Amino acid sequence: MSADDGDYRQGDSWLGRVGALLGLLAPHRKVLAGATALLLVGTAFSLVQPLLAGQVIRDAAAGESLVWSLAALIGAYLLHAVTDTCGLYVLERTGESVLVAVRSRLTGHLLRLSIPTLDSLRTGDLISRVTVDPTVIRNAVGTSLVQLMTGALTLIGTVAVMIWLDWLLFSIVIVTVGVAAGAMLLVMTRIETASTQLQESVGALSADIERALTGVRTVKVNNAEDREQERLAQLSGDAFAVGIRAARLRALGNPAMHLAVTGSFVVSLLVGGVRVANGEMELSSLVAMMLLAMNLLIPVGDLFNGSVALQQALGALRRIESTLALPTEDRDGIRPQQIAPASRPVSTGVGEPPENVHSALEFRDVHFAYDEREILRGVTFSVPARGHVALAGHSGAGKSTIFSLVSRFYDPDAGAILLDGRSYADRARREWRSEVSLLEQNAPLLFGTLRDNLTYREPGLADDDLQRAVELAGLADLVARLPRGLDTSVGEHGALLSGGERQRVALARALIRRPVLMMLDEPTAMLDAETEKALNATIQAVRKECALLVIAHRLSTIREADTVIFLRDGRIADTGTHDELVARNVDYQHLVGMNQ
Repeated sequence: MSADDGDYRQGDSWLGRVGALLGLLAPHRKVLAGATALLLVGTAFSLVQPLLAGQVIRDAAAGESLVWSLAALIGAYLLHAVTDTCGLYVLERTGESVLVAVRSRLTGHLLRLSIPTLDSLRTGDLISRVTVDPTVIRNAVGTSLVQLMTGALTLIGTVAVMIWLDWLLFSIVIVTVGVAAGAMLLVMTRIETASTQLQESVGALSADIERALTGVRTVKVNNAEDREQERLAQLSGDAFAVGIRAARLRALGNPAMHLAVTGSFVVSLLVGGVRVANGEMELSSLVAMMLLAMNLLIPVGDLFNGSVALQQALGALRRIESTLALPTEDRDGIRPQQIAPASRPVSTGVGEPPENVHSALEFRDVHFAYDEREILRGVTFSVPARGHVALAGHSGAGKSTIFSLVSRFYDPDAGAILLDGRSYADRARREWRSEVSLLEQNAPLLFGTLRDNLTYREPGLADDDLQRAVELAGLADLVARLPRGLDTSVGEHGALLSGGERQRVALARALIRRPVLMMLDEPTAMLDAETEKALNATIQAVRKECALLVIAHRLSTIREADTVIFLRDGRIADTGTHDELVARNVDYQHLVGMNQ
């Protein structure tokens, strides 16, 4: 995690996590100070109201004019309403600002996670962490923290006024409220745990919903709707059970506080009524005390609700902190000293780049392992500029791993990789990737228009450059047929286009970057013979623009290549033209189905 994420992790202590939560408020401290001031002014007006009500009763009993005392009471009510409304609006607005900031930081971090990290996580849970958890934080920042502060100050002010008016009635109130407050504190520590469990349950449910919807065609064709529904219902039930547990804990505290305040009000009214009847207390003082006793419910409720929301926010903060602690590519970038320099590889006799030929891509004695499983074992080859090289081999031979290394999704354990003559190890990922394009087998398109997909890397692309890519990829006829041309929607994942059309769109998108190297992952694997032939012709035209490195399984794709690199068990077993390999390599013959 980058240094600026430090606000989110101040340690595991409760105070440390509260400090991290308060750190979110730092950019908004002036606005929050103003909102708090408004709420405190409103609190002062609410405390004055019982005293003014008592003054109205005294004026009425003395036969004096009620105009000024009533005007003061009404004014206090109105000013309380205005200041309270303004303060709450500013708080809500600030909470929304915090929500936007947290979500922006989370989304930015998730998009920069390393591929190994993303491969180990569930997309739906990550979506939940961006959408649900920051909302809980927003609620805490927008209301609970200020509720705690204003509630505490209001409680102190109310207590002080009650003691000043009549300490005996106050002692009755404070005893009953104190008992309920003790009960409330017992459940506070459990609410954070329950809230964290609830958010994790919602995250698991979101992940499985995303899984089912992403593979909805597979679900339907296998008549698995009922099974998926049962699975999701089970997860919903788990979330329900955790939610009930959290609700039970919240329910234990709030009614207790309300009953305590109401009970103290009834007892105080009885005791005070007797004292008024005996002449030991003025009626105006009793009215003021009763109003204050009822008002006591507000700060006590604020303290409880604020405490509950704070505990929930701390639970959400744990998940946000853990997300922001996940390693990003920027933080996890390779350093030159991490990879053996390998200025020239030891000669292997296979795929050796000629000394006098400039290469678009070079692998020099590259080793790589997933965890402890070795995938590449000293791979050395080159792809000439404007060359067309095919990678062939059985599943697990290392073809896709080579693509992942060239794309810098992973880092080699040893050896060197060069692009356009420049080393892999000392170049930033963004700079490296700006010279590489990858056309994946399933040609994923994004929801939006055809233009959006073509200009995804460069939204402001000039029309001439866009038209060049469209013609080079053989998309001109498609654009002419579409009802709105380039501004026609392609649907979710490009569902409104055929497989061949999606491949061509992805190819045009990749060409717009004018890459040094284009990687094609069996581009014709899912196409019919006619579409395959047309796309192969397009790919041959692309050779005039850049070098091609192709993962090839189909014989037609392999034949098109200038050189075929035959991989076996993470090593280069042979290299040459297709005809050369067929003539001399039995394993290759079996691979391409031509055992001669």
